[in-house]
Amino acid sequence: MAAPQHYGRRVMSMASSMISSSSHRYYSCGGRSLQRHHVVVLRHHQRASYSSTPASQKKDPEGGGGIGLGNVHDRVLPSYLHDADQTFRHTKSPKTVSVIGAPMTYGQPFVGTDAGPRLLREAGLLKMLSSLGWRVEDVPDLDFESLGGGNKEQSYLINAKHSRMVGRGTEMLAALVEEKLQSGAFPLILGGDHSIAIGSLAGILRARPQTGVVWVDAHADINTPAGSESGNMHGMPLGFLMEGVEISEYPPGLEWLAQEGAPRLNPDSIVYIGLRDVDPEERKIIRDLGIYAYSMYDIDHYGIGKVMDMALAHLLEKDPNRPLHLSYDIDAVDPAHAPATGTAVRGGLTFREAHYVAEALARNGNLASAEIVELNPTLSDEDGADNTIELGLQLLTSALGKSII
Repeated sequence: MAAPQHYGRRVMSMASSMISSSSHRYYSCGGRSLQRHHVVVLRHHQRASYSSTPASQKKDPEGGGGIGLGNVHDRVLPSYLHDADQTFRHTKSPKTVSVIGAPMTYGQPFVGTDAGPRLLREAGLLKMLSSLGWRVEDVPDLDFESLGGGNKEQSYLINAKHSRMVGRGTEMLAALVEEKLQSGAFPLILGGDHSIAIGSLAGILRARPQTGVVWVDAHADINTPAGSESGNMHGMPLGFLMEGVEISEYPPGLEWLAQEGAPRLNPDSIVYIGLRDVDPEERKIIRDLGIYAYSMYDIDHYGIGKVMDMALAHLLEKDPNRPLHLSYDIDAVDPAHAPATGTAVRGGLTFREAHYVAEALARNGNLASAEIVELNPTLSDEDGADNTIELGLQLLTSALGKSII
């Protein structure tokens, strides 16, 4: 099969004391169910009630049938078609998923991304993971607010907004992710905006430098302060970590990435899925470094099944047992299915295409860590927020082994 329409031959991705609580919660099959809450969010300067009950579990107020989302039931069952020893083979047995809340909101301009970890938990994530056979460690959310912002003016002068908060927070996350991987667990990071990937990838690369990355996103997120049009750091995580991308000066808070031996990602170790909104400077970087990038054009042309086959073939060509990391930005999905996100772009992944990406990685057996980012319930009405959280929940469970058969 011919190579996809990409920009080059190869198209590329402090610790425990600072966690808000020192207690960890463990869940196993048959564990206690989670209490559902109602939270209130400030949207468009008005108070609006937002229910964290998953949309698929809401009842028709008229008590009738119909085909609305509220009448859809999502079964969370593991596959019986695959040898358990060959799924998630990089995770130590008994297989433990460490759920890490990273409620970062300073990498982009909208309040609300910090609600993602809490809403996913309240919607039943931990119990669902347990039902898939995972031993679940619920790590308390990282307390980014305790870090303080410091001198913000300097961050703006070098076009990296809130860099101290982002830099210190991601350094904390990197240490925690590295610790969990070294213990043999599967880190599942709940964002937060996509700037958290600076920390998650740094921790992963320190623990397992050979890791390959599947980056599912409408955007390339490989900007630098010098090339960014907005200065928002959720568009820069790959720019700070990619070999071959020149950073003339690291912003305040990210000095730890300028140290000798700091983790770096080889351009040959990442594949983009779902690109459709790429800045001019990012296009140049992708072309120059020969990063594998499958845009929505490629998905339309080849189909999502072939795209995932080609992506995995590239990442696993030299080492079929290479560990993989999934970085899933919910804005990769078309806003018809995931409207509650800050940088929605029309023409994204369909509901089934979005699931197929996660399912293909789970079936491959090499997935060793994952994150989901950019869920923001304040940027849609109640139904849109419900649907986006519900979709995020389903994508995570698909990546962690949920199967139709």
